[in-house]
Parts: sequence; C-alpha cells; structure tokens
Amino acid sequence: GDQIWVAQGTYLPSTTGVRTVSFQLKNGVEVYGGFAGIETMLSQRDLAANLTRLSGDLLGNDGSNLFNDNSHHVLSGAGTNATAVCDGFIVERGNANVAGSNNDRGGGILCVGGASPTIRKCTFASNRCTFGGGAGYINASSPTFTDCVFDGNLGGSFGGAFDMATSVAATFDRCVFRNNSAARAGGIEIFGSSPVRVFNSLFHDNTSTGGGGGGAIFISGSNPQIRNCTIVFNTATANGAAGILAGSGAPIIVNCVVFGNTGMGSTGSAAQLTPGTLNVTYSITPTGYPGAGNNFGTPVFENCGPFNYRLAPSSPGIDAGNNAGVSSGVVHDLLGKPRFVDNPSVPDTGLGSAPLVDMGAMEGDTDCNANGLPDYCDILAGTSLDLNFDGLPDDCQCVAGGTYCSASPSSSGCFPQMSTSGFPTLSNPTGFQISCANLEVAVNGIQFFGTTGPLLNPFSNGTLCVNPPLYRLSIKNTGGASVCSGTFTYDLQEVLNQPTGGPLVIAGQEVHQQSWIRDPASTFTTAVSDAARYTVCP
Repeated sequence: GDQIWVAQGTYLPSTTGVRTVSFQLKNGVEVYGGFAGIETMLSQRDLAANLTRLSGDLLGNDGSNLFNDNSHHVLSGAGTNATAVCDGFIVERGNANVAGSNNDRGGGILCVGGASPTIRKCTFASNRCTFGGGAGYINASSPTFTDCVFDGNLGGSFGGAFDMATSVAATFDRCVFRNNSAARAGGIEIFGSSPVRVFNSLFHDNTSTGGGGGGAIFISGSNPQIRNCTIVFNTATANGAAGILAGSGAPIIVNCVVFGNTGMGSTGSAAQLTPGTLNVTYSITPTGYPGAGNNFGTPVFENCGPFNYRLAPSSPGIDAGNNAGVSSGVVHDLLGKPRFVDNPSVPDTGLGSAPLVDMGAMEGDTDCNANGLPDYCDILAGTSLDLNFDGLPDDCQCVAGGTYCSASPSSSGCFPQMSTSGFPTLSNPTGFQISCANLEVAVNGIQFFGTTGPLLNPFSNGTLCVNPPLYRLSIKNTGGASVCSGTFTYDLQEVLNQPTGGPLVIAGQEVHQQSWIRDPASTFTTAVSDAARYTVCP
C-alpha cells in the first residue's frame, strides 16, 4: 500500500557488481521517480527537470563500449500483478548476454511466468540482449506500458524493443518505439498465440537487420490488435517487409498510418504491410492496400513538437477513422490530447458519429486562427499565445460574438452600426478594435459598456442594449465629410483603462458595448447604435 518517491540521480541494482541482481518490483507498492526531494505532493514532481535513472552500467564504463559488467535485467517483474507500479524512470543499459536462466533476453525488464506489472512514463534506452527483447522480454505475462518511450535498444535475434512469446497479453498505450534494432522485428515481435494490444503508439526509425524482416512489427501465430498507430520510416535491410510483417496469425489493424517504410531498398506495398491479405481498415496505406475505409493518399505531417508525425490539417486521415476501431476506455492520443476532436474545416469521411477519430497515433491538428500554422506548432513557435494552457491559441478563444439589438436612426437617416476587428486578448489589448460607423458628421459621442449581459429597453429613440451598471469611455468626435460618414473607434486598452470606476475586466469575462452620439437636429438630440459583444481571454 505504500508509495516510494525517488529523487533525481542514478541508481544501480547492485553496488557490488553482481550482474544477476535487478530492481525487483513488488505487489501493492508504487515507485515514482522524478523528484527534487522537496515535494509534498506527487503532482509536484518534474520528470524532465529531475531525471531519475535505473542503470545497469554497474562499473560506469559504457562510454568505453564495455558492457560485459552490466546487469542482465535492470527491472524484474517476477511474481507481480498490476498493483506493482513503476512510474517516471529512465531504465537503461541492461545487457542480457549470457545464455540460460533467461539472462540472454530482456535487458531492460524481464516479465515471465505471469509477471504483469504496471509501467508508466518510463524511457527504456540503450538496453541490449543477445536472444530477444532489448528493452524487455515477455513470456506468458501481461504487463501494461503507458506513456513510455523505447529508444535505441538492441534486441539481438528477436525484437529490438520487445520480444513477446507464448500467450502474452501485454498492452502498450501511448508509447513510442524508435531507433531500436534486431535481426528480426526491429521494434516488437509478437509470437506464439499472444493477443497483444498496441494503441495510440508511434513506431519510427526501427530496423530489422536480418532475413526475418519486420522493421517495426513482426507477428507470428498471434492475433494482436494494432489500433491508432503511426508506423513510419522503419527499415528492413535484408527483407522486403519493413512496416508490419505477419508470418502467420490474424492481426486487427485499424485507424493506422503506415507509410514510408523501406524494405531492401523498396517502399512498395510489401514494404508497408505483408502479406496483402491482412485485416487492415480505415488506415492510410498509400500503395493501395485493400480494406474498408483505407485511404491511399500521402500523409502530411506537422514538423514540430517532440514527435514530428502528427497529421497536419491538410492531411488525409483527418476525421476519417472508424470510431468503433478505438478500444473501449481510450480517451487520449499519444500526446495526451483528447482522442476525438472534430476539425470543422475537414469533411467527415470516417465511420461513426461526430467527432470522428483521426488516423494515426495523434489526433490531427486544427488551424483555428487560419494563420497557416497548425495550432500545436503555432503555440510552440510562439506565434500565438496559450496563456491558459488548454492547447488552443488564445486568439481563437477571443473571437467577438457579433452584434445584436437595434440602432435608432439619426436625423439624416443614419443607422449607427457597431463592429469589431482583431481578437480581444489581455496580452495584446490594442489589437482589438471596437468601431461604430454610419454616424452624423463632426459630432461628439461615446461608447459605454457593461459586463452583466444584454438588455433590450427603450432608450431615446432606440434601445438600450447593455445591461446596467454602465461604464463610459472617453468622448470622441465622429469626423467625416459627407452624410453618414462619421465614425469612431476604441480599442480594448481603452476599455481596460476606462475612467469611470468600472469593474476590472478579466480573462473569461463577456463585455457588451454600445455607442451614444449627439444629434442636435433630432427630436431626441441623440442617437444610439446597436451593440457588440465579445469575450476577453488572456
């Protein structure tokens, strides 16, 4: 029932150089890395700032390419179930290179004989073995890996990241497999009646170096589920199959992007998916793979962020997946964003009720402010602000709500008309203009505002549209040279600095604004406009 919080630093399974010793996970105990040591709540930890390493480099000499002293397995899941939790660590530099007792497999983690721990937010890097599973070897076990990265692991004969054999029911959700290598199955091998589940995950730049192939995924005698995955730019140097190779078995592949994989120098259909009879649906397969809902276009990826393979707004695959193909309970994509997001500028071509899921590991982005940059890239580049950290550019949430109410005619038959331009942001208040046009020439007037909603009461010869209390802005002259050519404009900064002791306008507040203009020739000597409304954001 305890949690163990681990401060930043590097920790060894053995301080005496015993290679067979591992960090042993324990049922009912949750172990968390990523702490500076001063936190009082789990939510205060910072994984990026406080790197916490579990290292198999017992003598600290990997920099000299000396690995024979390293731990066979950095982590052991022996005897565990899902209540054994490991969260927030870099698991690195295991070296399983001795035959017998599974010491030639699973350099990062060993899960055999029913071992089924919960692994979250961990990076498995630079682990190696001689038999199979550089990052991990799983046999007759069902561990769960969520939000993990498997990077630069060497799998020997089978599975650069994972070798899974014999009734393995492992789950990988929101994981990244990159730069892993093995003779067969550069990324993962799924073997021996193993119903493995791989969701919302990215495979890129993995390599199969032997004749067995499967640059990203090799499947034999198993029926795994591969849903909403992006499998791109993997390589098989001695086999034609560089993406997914199923020697036997019946995998379900749905809502995936399989593109740019290269097998023996070829990027044809066989390099992406082999054989040509797999159950592949609602996926981008640019070489024309058969299956319901498959898209034969070329994906367009964003070039920003930690993973450069998110579909851009202009890409095929947006709002084109099958909602029923998303596993029950999955609500987030690889980036932790909502799994179902509608792009209003793209027609729905997938299956299900809107919003329709996108193809691939990440929901495609939108360009809500139409500035030519996907929103995610826009925020990362700093061209738009996201001061409330909700993943949308603030200017998209500051669009004015238009006008309402009725203006009164002036003595010359002018109907004063309110309008707005720009975005009402506190970070750039002069960039939002509130104007009134169609005014009498060369008369004085003001704009006034309220913050408690609209009102429709008779006023002068028109309507008071703004609910009191009302706050006046400074007097301005309408100018103009011909009938109804008068106009005046205020900006949000003037509203924020209004001189009448009004409320402090804050982010999230709705503002209603109206104009009052002198009209000496009128019976009422004044005219009033319609009203504009807008919501202020950071």
